[in-house]
Amino acid sequence: MSNKKVIIIGAGIAGLSAGSYLQMNGYETEIFEMHTIPGGLCTTWKKKGYAFDGCIHSIAGLNPNFKMYHYWNELLDLSQMRFHFYDELVCYTDERGNVVHFYTDPDKLEAELLRIAPEDAGFIRRFIKSVKHLARHDMQLSKPIELWTPLDYFLSQFRTAPYLKHLIQWSKSWAETTKNCQSPLLKRVYAQDFFSRFPAYFLLLSIAHMHQKNAGYPIGGSLPLALALAEKYKALGGKIHYDAKVERILVENDRAVGIQLADGTSHHADRVISAADGHHTIFKLLGGKYVNKKVKKLYSEHPFWPSMVLVSLGVARTFENESPELDIDVIEPFVVDGRSHLTSLPVTIYNFDPTLAGAGKTSLRVILKTGNYQYWHNLRQHDPDAYQQEKQRVADALIEILERRLGNIKNYLEVVDVSTPATFIRYTNNWQGSTQGWEWLPGGIPETIDKTVPGLDNFHMIGQWVQPGGGVPTSFMSGRDVTRIICKQDGRKFQTI
Repeated sequence: MSNKKVIIIGAGIAGLSAGSYLQMNGYETEIFEMHTIPGGLCTTWKKKGYAFDGCIHSIAGLNPNFKMYHYWNELLDLSQMRFHFYDELVCYTDERGNVVHFYTDPDKLEAELLRIAPEDAGFIRRFIKSVKHLARHDMQLSKPIELWTPLDYFLSQFRTAPYLKHLIQWSKSWAETTKNCQSPLLKRVYAQDFFSRFPAYFLLLSIAHMHQKNAGYPIGGSLPLALALAEKYKALGGKIHYDAKVERILVENDRAVGIQLADGTSHHADRVISAADGHHTIFKLLGGKYVNKKVKKLYSEHPFWPSMVLVSLGVARTFENESPELDIDVIEPFVVDGRSHLTSLPVTIYNFDPTLAGAGKTSLRVILKTGNYQYWHNLRQHDPDAYQQEKQRVADALIEILERRLGNIKNYLEVVDVSTPATFIRYTNNWQGSTQGWEWLPGGIPETIDKTVPGLDNFHMIGQWVQPGGGVPTSFMSGRDVTRIICKQDGRKFQTI
């Protein structure tokens, strides 16, 4: 059987995954990446002796009792990696000084929530009961849903049946789920920005899997994970071209046949896979020629993750007595930009990863969500001085808040690094600077989005824009899944080595 050639756009987690699995299955692949390193959004950068992580909080699939563990080990040796497992999902502090520890141990969490909201004991106990029950639920599919047969759909009812009651019970948003709770503090603790963008059961699953050590943070951060995947891909015979920005996807007779780079050179293949931004792929690289009402509605109406201003600090002190994840309420709304005013700040203190800073030092990260990507993009393009001033204003205001909450920040501050939506657009070309693709709408059954576009053959899309919720494991699995789909179409038996 002659090797078919596949071109992959983007050396992020999805692109590296697809390339590796395709190489395993006898395809010849090349990846074209616009940046100088692999990883895309899954990255870490260094500045004056500190390393700052721009992506991973935790990745799922670290427990051998779950399918994702075995999928990771097809490309990585997890036994050779170190992980931090969280005892707390977050430590919440409000403006009145109330402190709530959202433990990952369900029993400790139950006691903590009953302490702050005994009037909502019934709700809390139902919540903890469901956490413990869903701890056994592996939501990872055995094969891509595009390849399901009627038998697969039939059997899935039996696999899901033991958990269906709990999934339905917690299928709405957290705002809807907690509307009848009496304690305002309990409602606020559940209203964490990240989990507000998922059905409620995603929080329950996250707690359960963290407690079981099925989810954790890779020591060293995001970039080493991406580099390890890139090395595996190259060891399998794959080729990565860096500084190779794709200008358009070449099409003949409604079949993808290759790509043209920004330097004018063309490269041809039997198939093309885009692991790049979804909007850019459909409306720029393909010129908007392969869309239908469903695609137009998706990109005009479906909610997606906002962008962010990411403030990273290098501090020459440690924070042994602080929880690594903080959610800090502020009395006066924090002004990110003209349209984005935040009432709480999520802070990560990387005291659990000594590789990110020198001895006695710590890296900190604060994520400031904003939907006002255009403001930052335009400011950087048209008024660089004002752009730098705005970044400094945000950093200064944030440092003042951290000084009050943590103490001894200013005197030990060695590095300040600020990334904006303009940064994400420049480095990863993400639509409106969005960092995690589509939001996961409330409902018992997760959405699926086509990995193809209407009317175009020999073309697939993978990554965060084909699976709401996004994240590193999702991107990884989209690369594995598309390989299975392609193997099926070509009459090859999917294999891993």
